[in-house]
Parts: sequence; C-alpha cells; structure tokens
Amino acid sequence: MKNSKVKRPSSEKIGGKGKINPEQNRDQVSVFSSEFFQVLHDIKNAVELSVKATVEKESSNGFAGNSDAGTSMERIEVYKRGKDFYEGNAIVIRPAGELLYFAGIKDEEILLEYEEAFLCTQKIVDAVPSYHKYEIFLMLYPMMTFAYLQMVMGEKLERATSFLKEAATYLDESYSRRIDKLKLIRKPDDLPGRALELLAGADTVEVAMVRPTYLLYINCVTDWTRGQQEKLLRHFAIRSYNDEDPVQESTLPGLPQLEPLVNSSVDLPHCLPLDQDNRPMIFNFAAGGGDAKVLCCTPSGDLSMVAIGLSNNNIRVTIGLDKISPDSNCRRDEKTLSGHKEPVLSLAFAPQNRFLLSSSRDFTMRLWCVISWTCATVYSNHLCTFVAFAPRGFIFAGTSDDGIVRLWGSSTKKPFLQLAGHLADMEVCLFHSNSRYLVTGSADCTVRMWDIKKGLQVRLFRGHKYNITALAFSKCGRYLISGGHDCLIIVWDTDSGRMVRTLKYHTSVINSIAVNVENNILAVGDDTDLSFWDLQLLVKIYNPNPGDKESSAKPSNKKLLYRLFNNFKGSLRCLRFVCRNSILAICSLPTE
Repeated sequence: MKNSKVKRPSSEKIGGKGKINPEQNRDQVSVFSSEFFQVLHDIKNAVELSVKATVEKESSNGFAGNSDAGTSMERIEVYKRGKDFYEGNAIVIRPAGELLYFAGIKDEEILLEYEEAFLCTQKIVDAVPSYHKYEIFLMLYPMMTFAYLQMVMGEKLERATSFLKEAATYLDESYSRRIDKLKLIRKPDDLPGRALELLAGADTVEVAMVRPTYLLYINCVTDWTRGQQEKLLRHFAIRSYNDEDPVQESTLPGLPQLEPLVNSSVDLPHCLPLDQDNRPMIFNFAAGGGDAKVLCCTPSGDLSMVAIGLSNNNIRVTIGLDKISPDSNCRRDEKTLSGHKEPVLSLAFAPQNRFLLSSSRDFTMRLWCVISWTCATVYSNHLCTFVAFAPRGFIFAGTSDDGIVRLWGSSTKKPFLQLAGHLADMEVCLFHSNSRYLVTGSADCTVRMWDIKKGLQVRLFRGHKYNITALAFSKCGRYLISGGHDCLIIVWDTDSGRMVRTLKYHTSVINSIAVNVENNILAVGDDTDLSFWDLQLLVKIYNPNPGDKESSAKPSNKKLLYRLFNNFKGSLRCLRFVCRNSILAICSLPTE
C-alpha cells in the first residue's frame, strides 16, 4: 500500500442533525435507524477508497515499510510500558516487503478540518448530560495529538504550536507532562515510527465507549462535514461495549497516565479471618428535624456528637452521646446553630472535635466553635456542595457545582489551592489518612485522586454509570471504595489504579460507606438497607497484575455478602464504626 497527501474532501454534510438535548433520558439515545448505520458504513468505505486512490502521488518526506497486520497485543504492550499511543516503533509497518510512502499534508483546508474535528468534539462534551461527558472527553487528547503531528509533518510548525497552545486549554493539568513531551516533536524527523504509520492511515487507534455514549457521540458526528468525519474515521476505530464487557486501558488512549504515590498504604497487624457467623451490633441514631427536612448529617470523630443540617437553614447538634452505647438517650442535650440564610448542604467536624464546618446554598461556609457555640469564621462566595477535613492539621476541602475542589487552611479566608479536572458538579470528597491525598466523586461518573502537595491529579477511576455519592478508604490506605446513584459499590486499588471488584446488591442510591478498624468489614448503606461485606476475603484474592494467571477462583457476591439489615426507623444517611464489630447508623426521620 502506498500513500501520499490526502485528497481534499468535500464539505458536504451527511446524515441527520445530531442536536443534543441535555435533559434527554439516557435510554432515549439507544436506538437509531438502519439508514443511519448505512450512512456510517458508506463514510468508512469512502475514506478507505480515498486513501487507496491517493497512495501513488507524492513521496517527499517519506518513509518505507511493510503493511503486515499488527496485533492488538503489541498495542497493549506499548501501553504497559508507559508510552503514549503514538510513541515507539511501528507496529503494522515492517522493514521488509511492500513499501509505503507518506508525505506530510500541506493543504490548509485539510489541516483546518483536523482542528475543527477537535473543537466539535469539545462542544459535544460541553453539551451532553454529565454521565456521557468523560468518555467523549477522552477523545480530545488523541484528536489534538493527530492534528498537531499532521501539522508538524506538513512542516507547519508555527501553526502547530499555536493550535497546541489553544487546544491544551481544554484539557486539565493531568495532561501537562504528555503535552510537554509532544512539544518536543518539532520537525518530521522527530516523529516516531508508530506516529508515522498512524498519520499515514496504516493503522487506527482503538477507542471504547459504553454503548449509550457511543450512540450519542456518533449521532452528533453526523452533523459534521464529510471532511471532519473522514479525519475521525481514518484515525480511530470506535467501538461500543456493554457494562459486562471488560474494557482494557489500551482502548482508552486519552486516559491520564499514572503518577507515583507516596506513603499511600501501610502494613496493618495481622488480623484473624472475619467470623461471618458473628452478627454485627448496630446502634441506630434517629435524627429528626421536626417540620424541617434533614439534608445532611455527620458524627464527631469521638462519637460524642451528631450534627444535622436542615432545610430551615439551621444546624442541630446532639451532644453527650454515650460512646459505649450511642443509641442510648441518657444525658443527651441539643444545641441549635443559626446563621445561614439558605438550607445547609454539608457538615464536617474538625479532627479535634472543637470546630464544626457547614456549607449552605447561601454561597457561604461557616466555621462554628462547639465549645462556645458561636460562629468563628465565615467563608464567602463559594457554593460548596460537600465539605471534609483532613485527618491532621487544619485543612479542609469543599467541592462545588463548577467541577473545582478548593482547599482552605487556618491562615486565610481564601482557598490556597484549587484543583480542576472534573467535567461536572461534585457531590463528595474524602482525605486519605496521610492527609496528602484527596479523592473526589463527580456527576461525570469518575473518581479522582489528587496530590495536594503537588497540586496534581494522580489517579482517575472510571466504572460508575451515574453520580458518585459515597467514598471510603480501607484502613491500610491502599484500597478506595466508592458508591453512587447507579447502586454499585466499586473497590479500587490506588497503587495500580485498577478496579478490584464491583459489588452488586443495593437497589437505591448509596449514601454511606465505612470500613472497620481491623480492615476486614465493609459496611454499605442506602436509604433502607445496610449490607456487610468480607473485605479481607475480597482483597485477598485480588491480583494486581491482570496479565498473570489467577491463583484461585473469585468468590461470588453471595459469599462476600454475609449480613443484611433493613429494619431502620428512617432513611439511612451515615455510617461510622464504633469498634471492631459495632457500627453507628444515623437515620433521618420524615418531617412531622
């Protein structure tokens, strides 16, 4: 096969309009007509014929090789070695056999179509519902890379540099290292063999999207010009997958690369295997707001207090709880904190239990002293949807509906750090036990882990289908557990960034997750059900090297799930282990 510069495509539009309705239900984008898929088939055939018809022309700035088919295993190995998708030696093109000649594209209109395809995908990311955003967002980095490398290959360095500078503003800081490496490619001779064969159309980059997102994206692409569509189809092989299908990272070239973690896990003393016949003890604390609705609640670190945020703008704190029996009514008292002008969204106690932080829809956070029961500080101008304190020091974080998590310290009323990367609003955040790392969950269906010392994203976990609402770390610090609106419980290995296990049982939104001090019980609560899982058994059979053969069969969900409770006085809102086998379950009562 031989190839030279691509023939100028027509600007004719094809297919339907592909307009996006952000309120559109997820299931409404799952069916398209047979005529639509025939159009896509015709486009792909047209691209292949266009490539074959133009391979005999220009041979300047060329390279030679063989067009033998490469294997998917070679692509996976490139990913495992930490290389970017365009780096390394050629996979498809071999040193001997039929020669393939390739010349850089100099046609300004064709280069413009590469830019426009990137910008059109960015507009789709902005317009689609939150749970579709991230997998489409993953197209941006490889599309930007193709456009930049084509301009460099066509000796348009000034244009390439200008485009890369603008395109990089649509990506978050986790891509900065890869973009800096891309900038080092400044002339055709700098391009790796793998990049050359991808630009020549000898191979494509595989991309996987969950089926509803795939259908929505393809539907939007039908509104592009034919030239823009050809740029997409020439360089990408996009496939859909179902929830049950395993998705390899090699099919997600836009995923951020892993950063090393520091002191993120510790070795715990050896614990005996969990006795699944030992019934957990549950203390039920019923939190009522009278005629006001309970919107949030949290216990203090020593379990001597429980604070609830109400729809009537007040905070009610129950004090004097018995640490041995938290559901006892003896020696209890209540305090009411007033000051917010709108409903209270989130609450968090400081590590030493002297202060309580609250956030409200009035765009303020208030720091309350729970000794004098007065407001010590007001933080303004931010709508924080969730607040959390670091285990050590006086540092707290607040998530927001603009996709940015902000961190404050004791010395200023303004945040000292802002971490941007999420594509939708956030509902939960949690500090690691070493206080260096912060994890956030968002409506973009991702969980992200941040190094607050470096101000960088170091991990990204994807697997949820809807908003993430609950997070917890194992006591060793290595494993992260997340739950969400999709009713799934997912256990993650923060060291490798991989999914350990997905647990399915609950049928409503996951509200709270807790791990006991011996690191062998995982408790999960939704509105009505409380489930207990054998965490020790779950991680014991986990193999962090997916290429290795499994040493033993994975236990079923039925074997991991050893206790269920659903007889609560209200809606289960928060869980906190009291000791090794006892847990405090805070429930909100209905309004009177």
